[in-house]
Amino acid sequence: MTFIKRSILTLCLLFPAISHAELHIVATLPALGQIAAAVAGEDGEVRVLARVGQDPHFVPPKPTLARHLARADLLFSAGLGLEMGWLPPLIEVARNQAIRPETSGYFEGASVIEVLGAKAGVDRSMGDVHPEGNPHWWLDPIRGSQVAIALADRFAMIDPENADSYRQRAAVFAFRLHDMTAVWKPRFSNALPVVSYHESYRYFSERFAIPVVGFIEPKPGVEPSPAHLDSLVSIVKAKGVKQLWVEPYHHGRVAKRVAQLSGASLLSMPDAHEVKGSEGYIQFIEMLLQKAAGD
Repeated sequence: MTFIKRSILTLCLLFPAISHAELHIVATLPALGQIAAAVAGEDGEVRVLARVGQDPHFVPPKPTLARHLARADLLFSAGLGLEMGWLPPLIEVARNQAIRPETSGYFEGASVIEVLGAKAGVDRSMGDVHPEGNPHWWLDPIRGSQVAIALADRFAMIDPENADSYRQRAAVFAFRLHDMTAVWKPRFSNALPVVSYHESYRYFSERFAIPVVGFIEPKPGVEPSPAHLDSLVSIVKAKGVKQLWVEPYHHGRVAKRVAQLSGASLLSMPDAHEVKGSEGYIQFIEMLLQKAAGD
C-alpha cells in the first residue's frame, strides 16, 4: 500500500464520514426552542437564550448569548415587542448579518398567526402594553402548530437539501397538537372562571374556552392598589373563582394575598418545560391543561 493510500485510510479511521452541516438555530424562549427542535430534528442544532421560568421581557444580555447569535443561521423570536428590551442589543453585538430583522434568517412566530389583543391609541397611562398584540401565542397549541408549519418553510428556504424532512416533521408535530387539543377541549365545556395575574394566558384560555373574569394587575406592569385588590377579591367570591393563575416569575406576595383573602387556589402556571424538542412542548401544554383542569 502506498504512503498516500495509507494516509487516506488513517484519516478515514480518525475522522469518520462527516454528515451534512447542521442548521444552527437560536430561539429566544424555551417553548420556541422546543418547537424549533421538533421541526429541525437531526438536521439542526437549537440554542435557547432564556431559561425556563425566566420573565421573557427581561433576559440579561450575557456574552454567551451573543456568541450563540454570532454563529446562527436563523433567529426565532416570539415577536410583538416581547423581546424588545434585550434582544436588539444582542443582535448588534453578535454582528451576524444573516439574522437581522427583514432577512430570511430572522423569523417571528407572531408574523404567521392571528394575533389577539392589538390596541390602537396606546400611551403610557395604559401600562406596559404591547400595542401590536399579545405576544404569548405559544401558550395555544394550535397557534404553535401553525408556527411550526411556517418555520419548516423558512428552514427549507435556508437549507433546501433537507426541506422535505423539515416539512414532514412539522406536519407530524402539528397533527399531534391538533389531536391533543381535540381530546382536551371537551373537558372544559363547563369550565369555571379564573383570575390571572395579567393577560399572558389569553391565547390558552380562549382556545379552551376558559373564562377569565379579572386580573391581579389592573394594567400591565402596574402594581395593584388596595382598592383594586378589594374589588378583585369580591369578584372571586361572587363568581365562584377557584383558581388564580400566575406566571412562575409573578408568584409573589400580592398574588398570595389575593389567594389568602379570597380562598381561591394560587396556581403557578408553567411557561415551558425542561424537556427538549417536540416532547417538551407537548408535555408543557399538557401540564397547563392538567393544572387548569384541577388534575
